[in-house]
Order: sequence, then C-alpha cells, then structure tokens
Amino acid sequence: MKHYSGKLIHLSIISCLILMLIPWHAWVKTIQPYWLALAIIYWSIEAPKQCGLFTAFFYSILLDVLYGSLFGKHGFSMVAMVFIISKIHKRLKMTSFWQLALMIGALLLNDALIRAVIDWLSSNNGFLNINFWQVLSSIFLWPWFKYFLDRMRQKY
Repeated sequence: MKHYSGKLIHLSIISCLILMLIPWHAWVKTIQPYWLALAIIYWSIEAPKQCGLFTAFFYSILLDVLYGSLFGKHGFSMVAMVFIISKIHKRLKMTSFWQLALMIGALLLNDALIRAVIDWLSSNNGFLNINFWQVLSSIFLWPWFKYFLDRMRQKY
C-alpha cells in the first residue's frame, strides 16, 4: 500500500471545505455538492491509513463550527460513512466505474438521511427534510472529482 503525502490529503480536504463555505444564491446552494464528503470518501478509499475516522471527525466538526450548525451533526454522519468505507474500501477500489458511483450515492444518501434525522430530532419539525439534490449533484460530480484527485495524486 502506497503512503500518500499528508499535505495533498489535507490540502484537498481544506479546499473542499472552502468550496462549501462560498456564499451562493439559494437555488445554487440547494444543488451544491457535498464537497467535504466527496474528499473524505475519496481519501478514505485511496489512503485509509492516512484519512480515517479521526480525519473525518475533525473536519466535520470544523464544518459544524463554520456553518454554525448543531455541534456534531456533520461529525456523526461523516464518521458513520467513513466507518462503512473502512469495512469495504478494498471492494470499492475493485468495482467498476458505475458501481462505484452507485455506492458513493448510497453512502451520500445515508449521510444525508443521518443529518436529516438529527435535524428532525433537534427541532419540532413534523417532517424529514432530506436534500436529494445535493446527493444527486455529488453523484454526477464524482467521476470528475475522482479524475482530478487521481491526477493530482500521480503528480505528487
């Protein structure tokens, strides 16, 4: 197993965190991909020793602080996602392109569902509010995102 530079891993995750903080119009914000999850998923599959549960928890808690959301909401959902990936990362590396995209979609949907349940439990809302557009845009962006990070990984 190849050891990847921690600089590249953290730089890509911080870049994705910054992309999530850019103020967009309301309609763009609803379809904005979950950049942080895409970066954490990618590195959890490609470099599970360098990007594991602690990395996911740290950056997710940082996202909670920067968003001003319920403390631990993103942290809990992201750690659950990385835990699942840690159990199947070898199989994910050997799947075809379309199967991987579907698995990423399932992981992101699970993440969105966990965050929606946490929001539902913490408020007196009568319904779950799951952002399916964010999951769909992340699935469609995944191939280009993976291609870009693969190219960056080959350079450094």
